[in-house]
Amino acid sequence: MTIRLLDDHLINKIAAGEVIERPASVVKELVENAIDAGSHRIAVQISNGGIDRIEVVDDGQGIPADQVLLALERHATSKIAGEEDLAGISTMGFRGEALPSIASVSRLELYTQHGLEPGVRAAISGGKDIICESWATAPGTKVVVQDLFFNTPARKKFLKSSVSEGIQVHDLMSRLALGRSDISFSYANEKKLYFKTPGSGDLRDTVMAIFGRDFTANFIDLDWNGERYRLQGLISKPSFRRLNRKNQVFYINDRLIKSPLLARAVDEGYRGTLLAREYPALFLFLYIPADEVDVNVHPQKTEVRFRDDKAIFQLVNQAIKATLAGPEHLEFHNRTEVNRPLTTFPALYNYPEQERPTATLFIEESGSRLIDQHPKWTAGGGLPQGDTPPLEAELVVIGQCFDGYIIVEQAQSVWLVDQHAAHERILFHRLREQARNQTSPGQVLTFPQAFDLSTAAMDTLDHHHTIFQELGFELEPLGPNSVILRAAPPSLQGKEIAFINECLEVLGGEQSLDFKDEIFALMACKRAVKAGDRLSRAEMMLLINDLCQTPDFKHCPHGRPTLVEISRQELERRFKRM
Repeated sequence: MTIRLLDDHLINKIAAGEVIERPASVVKELVENAIDAGSHRIAVQISNGGIDRIEVVDDGQGIPADQVLLALERHATSKIAGEEDLAGISTMGFRGEALPSIASVSRLELYTQHGLEPGVRAAISGGKDIICESWATAPGTKVVVQDLFFNTPARKKFLKSSVSEGIQVHDLMSRLALGRSDISFSYANEKKLYFKTPGSGDLRDTVMAIFGRDFTANFIDLDWNGERYRLQGLISKPSFRRLNRKNQVFYINDRLIKSPLLARAVDEGYRGTLLAREYPALFLFLYIPADEVDVNVHPQKTEVRFRDDKAIFQLVNQAIKATLAGPEHLEFHNRTEVNRPLTTFPALYNYPEQERPTATLFIEESGSRLIDQHPKWTAGGGLPQGDTPPLEAELVVIGQCFDGYIIVEQAQSVWLVDQHAAHERILFHRLREQARNQTSPGQVLTFPQAFDLSTAAMDTLDHHHTIFQELGFELEPLGPNSVILRAAPPSLQGKEIAFINECLEVLGGEQSLDFKDEIFALMACKRAVKAGDRLSRAEMMLLINDLCQTPDFKHCPHGRPTLVEISRQELERRFKRM
């Protein structure tokens, strides 16, 4: 094979593939340039998810007229001059690849005016045919990017729908705005304004402008000083739980980053306050000497390396634990589950009276303990083959261990049943059946509840309004960003608004999901008994009875096992009887 030098045009396209993956990548590069230009106001507008058009306008210092063409060349930058500068990067950008990379895969126009100089307009299409001319324009810079990937159809076909791409841009703009609360950001999609931050320098003001007042009320201020590092930001109260890490945002020296290390430190800091698959929301700013972090790891500048991983982990972990343990927040720390009385547990199933299980409980005294024994099981209708206990096997409930697991003897094996996962599976199945039979009516609230949502959440609610109706919710818009709840499923009493917000988080995701099943799983999780709930024998019997008559009873809706089976042979092997 012949070795050859690549021409500059092809090199630009290769570089663009590293830096520009989708419309959100374009927005990120242009907004970071605007931040570096000392802007006080940055406005972003997109069309068709950013595929057709992206416009970024700032009031920064602009580009000197004699440097506009140079700014469109690869590796032309004002932010570093020598190799030593890489050890102390303080700007958002520094490689000089953003504009030429974007220009090589789009039709780009740049309008800029610097100081008292006349304005300039530059236009470039697919990295070719550059036009540069004098142009009357406002101080600062405006960049318009159109027809993204028009000349690279292989890249364009891998873009997702305009809705999904728009969600990516919205999430990115939210994070960039949160990272600089001293700058006023505005974001609009298809000429609809989604948020405008005040630029007051107060992080809470920025969070409120993007997510709304109700969301912001769930956060605690964090300010922690270490020997070399400082950690600031907002962290959520443990009572405010999320379904994923979407609202966990990290900044290093005001740079938006992704860091598995910081995510693990957060998990450790919240250990004992949240259940499995529950996550806090937080916006954390870590300030460290520039020479102790390497941001020159990846072309997109979102990955970093720390010189001292252990110190950073301990700082974040300790800061979160100490903040949550503060006197004003002790009510949320080390929470304990309240034991549920026997009389309320069966009611969680919401059986119609005629469908309530009628299995007889046999209670025998054996030495100093009670054994609760079912009659012989028979297979429930529609159970998958192989997922049903043997017809001639008897199940004996031995008891409960660690206030979370039910011990059951079954023929030649022992089951350890996770009571929360098992109850989730039962409720999930029942909710699906009720939905199929349209038997999930809502209950009218004595006092309707009004609450605020972000513009993005209002869009999601409007788009999926019928799903909430089918679940028994009656919701009406009260204003541009307000909703009133008039009816809700009775099983969610006291948790209606939190549940709606979590549903909107699921529905607002970009993944292709069976939304109803996701929401049924969420509802089942909310209603199910928890680890730490001490159950009576009758309650354990009822739960095991219902579990074994539920399809796919060996796994909860999220895929976790509901039970672990240990054979008698395995026990005898462990005790050296074999």
